[in-house]
Amino acid sequence: MHHKKGFTLIELLVVVTIIGLLSTIVLVNVGDSRAKARDASIQSYMHQVRNAAEMNYINNNENYSQVCDEENDTLSDDGEFGILEDKIEKDNGNKTVKCIESADKRSFAVSSPMVARTGKYWCIESAGLSREIDGEITSAICE
Repeated sequence: MHHKKGFTLIELLVVVTIIGLLSTIVLVNVGDSRAKARDASIQSYMHQVRNAAEMNYINNNENYSQVCDEENDTLSDDGEFGILEDKIEKDNGNKTVKCIESADKRSFAVSSPMVARTGKYWCIESAGLSREIDGEITSAICE
């Protein structure tokens, strides 16, 4: 009796189909993880912005006048703020990071769009608050 070694066409098609389904499931889950990782990175950079602002406050006669660029309500391009803004915008898909100072320069708020949670923003403020909000900031507090 002569036995042929190998797989039938049906067996190969079943295996290819199973591998295709499994890879699709893995890719969908990895995509969500990447977006969540970018949100975590945005939050980390925003905390660094707050820390840099506090150092600026101490070294700048107890005001936040060098944190925001008042012409376009973004972070100042000077020094560490400009570098952090570039990093945040790289993670959030090149969307604008909004920064607003109070008129007396004694408080500020910064917000950035989130990636995994569409329509949500991460906000920090000079009072120490750091949280998710539903829209862009319109004043020097996270509302």
